Amino acid sequence: MLWSRTGRLLDAEQAQRLADVRRNNPESETWLALVEAALAESQDTATWDAAVPAPVDRRPARAPLLHGAELGVHRRSASRFVRDLARLAGLDGAAHRLDALDLLQAAVRQDDARIDALAIGDPATLRVVAQVAAVPLLRGCARTIGNEVPAGGAWWEGYCPLCGAWPTLAEFRGLERKRWLRCGRCGIGWEVPWLRCPFCAETSHENLGYLAPEDGETTRKVEVCDTCKGYVKAEPTVSELPWWGVLLDDVATVALDVAALDRGYHRPERPGFALEVNVVARRSRSWWH
Repeated sequence: MLWSRTGRLLDAEQAQRLADVRRNNPESETWLALVEAALAESQDTATWDAAVPAPVDRRPARAPLLHGAELGVHRRSASRFVRDLARLAGLDGAAHRLDALDLLQAAVRQDDARIDALAIGDPATLRVVAQVAAVPLLRGCARTIGNEVPAGGAWWEGYCPLCGAWPTLAEFRGLERKRWLRCGRCGIGWEVPWLRCPFCAETSHENLGYLAPEDGETTRKVEVCDTCKGYVKAEPTVSELPWWGVLLDDVATVALDVAALDRGYHRPERPGFALEVNVVARRSRSWWH
């Protein structure tokens, strides 16, 4: 374990990978500082795992596990973490005026309108802070109830079966090159067919393709759909990437995002699923121990 720049412990493997990405992507330093803080905060499993109840019974068939849940978060810990992120992002003046639980709820729901309403200053920066602020909580959800995600290709939706976000990355695992989508928020993965757009479910090979880098890079590429103009980055892996590897690989492959955007492809503006979830203050220590 090593110390992060925020004064919290960071796993040695994470620290090394973070240093590699930071060296090769100096233009992403602000984002990487936020990610580093989230990686370190996620080590505090006692705080964040305690927020997660059992999945709600009788959810709609296509609803993620967190739909309808109430997450009880330790207010002081959440407030401290959100203030740290706000300062790293240059929102020093707003750091002490943000309601951490309100921001976390909007972030988990992917409710950009609510995040913008909470902003004091640049709402775009607060959206970034909110996105990162939700990571330790959603990782707690993944650790606690992630084993209830449908297995064996039983989840066919393009959005995350836990939190409803669109995938950050597609993995082609092992010698069989099975295709797995990975969520960059909670880290959950789910297996999907090769020829199927995660955003619009297009399956015609005539409308699905990929963009390959021009610099000789042969492993990473961008899957594109000409029906909805969506895209997702993809790479082969020997085995499942660690959850934090998805976050860092996303930063390390910004050039692929630029290539896709330059050619008219984009990420969907709306969330994959309109998640209904409440984030509330944890009632008492006796309630969650």
